[in-house]
Amino acid sequence: MTMRRVATLSAFLVLALPAVALASSTTDFVSELAGLFYVIIGLTLVAAFLFMAAGVIMWLIRLGTSPTYRDDAIRMMEWGVATLFALVLVLAVVEFIQRHTEATLYIIGIAIILLLIWLVVTSGVFEGGKKDEE
Repeated sequence: MTMRRVATLSAFLVLALPAVALASSTTDFVSELAGLFYVIIGLTLVAAFLFMAAGVIMWLIRLGTSPTYRDDAIRMMEWGVATLFALVLVLAVVEFIQRHTEATLYIIGIAIILLLIWLVVTSGVFEGGKKDEE
């Protein structure tokens, strides 16, 4: 393991272990992890917004310079907007799963059944097409 992975794992354990130790049941543990998830997503949203704002400021500061320097600022803004969009989608999916758990489990079950059918059909097609000619 690299030092970065060890540091990341230890930071996660320091944050998660008090929640595990204080959780009196599984639902308490899940709610503690959900709270940690929302904190991480919130911090990432703030960081993405600041990154996008830095791109806007850089773009405004470099108004009179060569266009190639402004392209860097535009790329920063594009990445900031893409990150914000992805995080908002993640939050929307999490909220949907929390509000409509039964429907989500039904959809996941159907997807797994279709995946299994697809795997059986494709493996049968490829194996059935190969005939040994003797």
